[in-house]
Amino acid sequence: MSRLGAVVGLPIERTVLRLQSPAFDKPPGHWIEVAGASGARAEACAQRLLSRGATALISVGIAGGLDPQCRSGALVLASEVVDPAGVRVPTDGEWCRRLSDALRALQVRVAPLAGTDNMASSPHQKADLYRKTGAAAVDMESHGVARAAIRQAVPFVVLRAVADPADRGLPASVTAGLGPDGAVRPFATAAALAAHPQELPGLLSVAGSTVAALLSLWRAIRAAGPALGPP
Repeated sequence: MSRLGAVVGLPIERTVLRLQSPAFDKPPGHWIEVAGASGARAEACAQRLLSRGATALISVGIAGGLDPQCRSGALVLASEVVDPAGVRVPTDGEWCRRLSDALRALQVRVAPLAGTDNMASSPHQKADLYRKTGAAAVDMESHGVARAAIRQAVPFVVLRAVADPADRGLPASVTAGLGPDGAVRPFATAAALAAHPQELPGLLSVAGSTVAALLSLWRAIRAAGPALGPP
């Protein structure tokens, strides 16, 4: 019997999975690991899931847009993950096709996804990554999941919803307010904002695009149904 393990970056993404997919309700939380924004922690989380008996892995969450055509809320199903060294790791083809068919009505895009160990927080950094990788989106966890999956020879896929598009930067108050475990630190955000009050419009814009991405992810998990699990 196959057992799906999921790695997410944020606790709110874990909540979306728990509420929308029956694959993760027995026992609650046992098959979901929260890595925070770190490829190394995501790899360790994926390895823990495999040691518990997971036979397939999925990386789920929000991402930054690299392709200018990917706006906030756009869904990206990774055809491959391009790690920070430029190594391209293909996702499971059959599983990806099943998910793509299930999410066709939501206009999911099947495309490469870039992994980075340093947050792509400016339009310049995103443009550089897009030029180097041709990826539609970028995140900080999926390349870690890919490493664990390849090492253990298990299938994996990546489903991401774009939050900040390619032409939008991330204010410093955003990164300051994100803990290493992915939890939001409101006091740290407030302190950073007090030091740089001009960032308030950008912070509100990021909040709005993050909500749009999470709602898109919510719809995608619900629409995926059984296709979320491995073939």
